[in-house]
Amino acid sequence: MIELKNISVIYNEDSANEIHALKKVSLNVLPQEFVVVIGSNGSGKSTLLNAIAGTLFPKEGTISIDNIDVSKKKEFQRAAFISRIFQNPLMGTAPELSILENFRLASLRTKTKGFTIGTSKDFEEKVKEKISFLKMGLENYIYKPMGTLSGGQRQALTLVMGIMDECKIMLLDEPVAALDPRSANLVMEKANEIIAENKITALMVTHQLKDALKYGNRLLMMKEGEVKQDIKTEKTNLTLNQISEWFE
Repeated sequence: MIELKNISVIYNEDSANEIHALKKVSLNVLPQEFVVVIGSNGSGKSTLLNAIAGTLFPKEGTISIDNIDVSKKKEFQRAAFISRIFQNPLMGTAPELSILENFRLASLRTKTKGFTIGTSKDFEEKVKEKISFLKMGLENYIYKPMGTLSGGQRQALTLVMGIMDECKIMLLDEPVAALDPRSANLVMEKANEIIAENKITALMVTHQLKDALKYGNRLLMMKEGEVKQDIKTEKTNLTLNQISEWFE
């Protein structure tokens, strides 16, 4: 589903602050794999996601999604394949618009927008049905402004919004880092369910080592712009202590 060949990303090139964020990284991610990416700050985790999403273009190398070369495609052009969940619950939503209106925009993510993007009764019922999956009661408040919700509620809704339109790949960049422990657990459980039930290929960056063990079926450990560990977690009995030792 995702193929990276010799991807290199350099920040501040030819300056005293030059940083080799990714160093000829090659990676193959199979359909429906849930890959969890860990590593210390500056290891290249978020840069990897940004390169796949099209937020930045690598200096060298190629990126293919579903056997299509997207190396030169911009972020909005890759939206046909990719849905992204950010660390900040405020990103990815319009706070002044209602839950329903946000879902309407999400449903048009890969479509041409006209002057009229209103909602029908059928669409309202579809949104309520989707939101009810969260078991948070938010389906009863679809006219409530998104900005009035808690961080956990917004992040949970963002997950559901991500599958309102066709989604083959979901990129999660520390999706629960800004949430309290209870909300973080809820959002991660729902993310795991959504990814599994919709057969989505997923990459998640996290600093939470317990989540690295609990979720996904493949674990990448990055260091200094390179993939240092690549393990199928479903075929191993990794412990938190073992993962912690990778950072030493």
